Order: sequence, then C-alpha cells, then structure tokens
Amino acid sequence: MPVTIVVPQLGESVVEGTVGKWLKKEGDPIAKDEPIVEIITDKINIELPAPAAGTLGKITIPEGTVAQVGQQLGVILGQGESMPSGGAATPGTAAGAPAQAQQQVPRPSSPPPPGGGGNASQGGAPAREPAPSRSGAAVAEAPQGEDQRVSPAVRRLLKEHNLDLSRIRGSGTGGRVTREDVLSHIEGSKVAASAGGYAQPSAQAPQAGRAPAAGPVQTQPTKPIPAPAFTAPGSREEEVQQATNVRKKIAENMLRSRHMAAHCATWDEVDMTELVTLRARIKERVKATYGVNLTYMPFIAKAVVRALREFPVLNASMTESGEIHFKKYYNIGIAVHRDAGLIVPVLHDVDRKTLLQLAHDIEDLGSRARAEKLQLSDIQGGTFTITNAGMFGATASTPIINYPEVGVLGVHLIQERPVVRDHRIVIRHMMTLVLSFDHRLVDGTPAVQFLHRVKELLEDPVSSVLDSI
Repeated sequence: MPVTIVVPQLGESVVEGTVGKWLKKEGDPIAKDEPIVEIITDKINIELPAPAAGTLGKITIPEGTVAQVGQQLGVILGQGESMPSGGAATPGTAAGAPAQAQQQVPRPSSPPPPGGGGNASQGGAPAREPAPSRSGAAVAEAPQGEDQRVSPAVRRLLKEHNLDLSRIRGSGTGGRVTREDVLSHIEGSKVAASAGGYAQPSAQAPQAGRAPAAGPVQTQPTKPIPAPAFTAPGSREEEVQQATNVRKKIAENMLRSRHMAAHCATWDEVDMTELVTLRARIKERVKATYGVNLTYMPFIAKAVVRALREFPVLNASMTESGEIHFKKYYNIGIAVHRDAGLIVPVLHDVDRKTLLQLAHDIEDLGSRARAEKLQLSDIQGGTFTITNAGMFGATASTPIINYPEVGVLGVHLIQERPVVRDHRIVIRHMMTLVLSFDHRLVDGTPAVQFLHRVKELLEDPVSSVLDSI
C-alpha cells in the first residue's frame, strides 16, 4: 500500500512549516529512515526520515510552500505499486499525523500553468491545483490568477481584518504572502490611521476648497549651501543576499510575538559578587572531577525556577481564545546564538536536576544547537525562557517574549561597578536583569516581585547549592 509522508508535530504552538528542500526526486529509490525532505520552522530545521522503503512516487507539496502539521507532503510506493489515476494515493502508515489529516489534503491533478515548470521529475516543482472559485467568497480568497499558496493562518488574518490579498505584496517564495506580510500591512494601516490617513499638502499645492493665490508666489531668498572640502564620492558598494528560510521564519515569529503579546519590561540590578566568588572557587575542581564547564547559567536557571514556583503566572501561557494554562512543570528555554539564527533549546525538568546536571545539559544543548544536531524533543515544551546577551558584552536589553510563553529573562554582562554599601562606596560585581512579560496576563506587581525574588536568590548562591543537594 502506498505510504504517505506527512508533516510531524514540530513543537508547541508550531502549526506549520516550510518545505525547504526535497532531498529526493520523483522516481528515486528510498531506504527506510533515509532523510527525504527538509522542513523549516522558526525554531529548527529538520530532515524528515522516510517512513518506509520504496520509491518516491509523488511530491505533493513543492519547495518553498507552507505545509500544515499533519498535511501530506508526498507518497512512497512499494515494489510494483503505481500512483492511482489522478495522482491521489490511499494513505498508508506515516508516523506523526492522523489518517484524517492525511485524507483531507488536496492532491494536484491539473497541468502546470504556462511558464510555471513541470513536475519534479521534469526538473521543476509540481504545481498545486488552484482553489476552486465559488460565489460569495470572502475577500481573504485570492482573485483569479493570483498565487493561491497562502496558509490557513494567513487566510484567517485576512478574513479577520477584512483585507484583500491582492493589495498585499508578498515576500515569500514566488511572491507568496506570509503572515509577516499581513501583520506588516496591518501595522502600516494603523500608522496611517494615527497620522490622519492622509499626507500633508505640499507648500506649492492649493488646499482643497481654496483657490490658488493670484500672482506670482513670493519666496524668501536662500543662501547657497557651501560645498564640502572633498567632492569625490565615497564607496556605495552593496551586497544583496536573499534571506534564508530560517531567518524568514524567525522574522515571522518575532512579529507574531509583538502582535499577539502586550510587551512590557522591568529592570533590576543584582550584586553577583558572592556568586562570582563561589564559582571561581569551585569551577576548576568541577571541571577536573566531572568534565563539566560550570557557568553562571545553572545558578540562574535554579533561581528562576524557585521564583516561578512562588509566582506561577510567569510559568503560564494564554491562548487566543482566553484560556490560561498554568504549567506544573518547569522547562526552561536557553537562547543559543548560531550562524543560521537564534534558537531556543529547552532544559526539561529543571526543578529535578542538580547544578552539575544542568551545567552538563546546557553545554550539550548549546554544542548540538550550533552544530545543527538538535532533535524535535530538544525544542518542545518550554515554559519560560532565559537569554544571555551579556556573553556578547551587552549591559542591558529588552528581549522579545518567546510566544506563547508570557515571560523571558534577559541576563547581561557582569562587571565591576562602584556601589554604596553601609554608606561607603565599594566595588562589587553587578549585573542587570531585564524581565519582558506579557501584560495581557501578567500584571506589573507579580512581574516586579518575581524579578526581585530572582535577584535575592542570585545574591545568596549558597541557597541554590543547598537546593540541589
């Protein structure tokens, strides 16, 4: 029986991904578990393994197209099997998606449009069957001849805001309109509305309802602008690069967070002197005995979890329908910089791990993230995020919430500063903490109290050590 290739669950709140690259062509032989197609989200790039051995009989979703979780990507044929008439296949077994989701996926049956290329076996991407026209269609539907490859999320936005797809310029592959494009259009409309919705009249144009003044326009004499000492133009060289699919997905996710969450931030200063002294005393022994690099992050993660227990609203999430999910587990995302773009692997069950275990896991996740070797489980299930801008020298910043979480803690450079202690100026190791929180759910009072509690715990690092024994 033909076996379908489907989009697996890609992480919490991730409902779609982009087909980045097909690693096989139609007609190519495939071994079971062999990488067959690359799927790109804002969080991770993954190569889906083939659910069965056989031959790639059909590519349903071409490269550069958004596909929903559970949607059919292609079909694998067994020995002696062929595609049924019309290109549709009866779904077989495919890990990660229900049969109902597979059966609801439309199959391409119409020939490609002129100039659009043939199917994958002919060197081009297979065309998708255009959406059938119907009377009374909402303005979210693209007019005849326009690109129909927009995701359901985009169509919902268009319908909610009563927008015409043809009036929005797409930045996706082949001019496809993305969620980011729609949100940018909405924000632009808000800016225009706040400015009165019209441009200011020029000085030389008559205003509406008034006749131009008779006679020549009187102007004030102007002084000549002195020429600069040099006249040779400087370099105007530019390098233009196409944004990667990962960068586009990150941009879409950041804009979605800014659009959906009510961002607010609060600051606090932490005296890290005791922790700096403690770490300096034990880090070499830990490295020699356990082979682990003991950074400040395990201490910070422990302090965050203890504070989250006392202020559980920061460990919650809020759905668009108004449901509030209070998480009884503590999975802390740790932002990692990499050349392909920022990613947030997740430390699971931080409350159940010792400082040494956390130090090992943080080092392991960071190494695998930079080497592009993370698994789906490594980016799923986060409840709160920590991002460290201090390692790059930042003394303060306001991070964007990792939606649908409601809080993210920014930690920064630890540096010696003069501070007042007991009416005396002394030198201490200080660090700025910044909490960005979603004001839809989190009020200012618990946000400030949470951050101050983290400060207290970091200033008393022995408590973190005792908590881990």
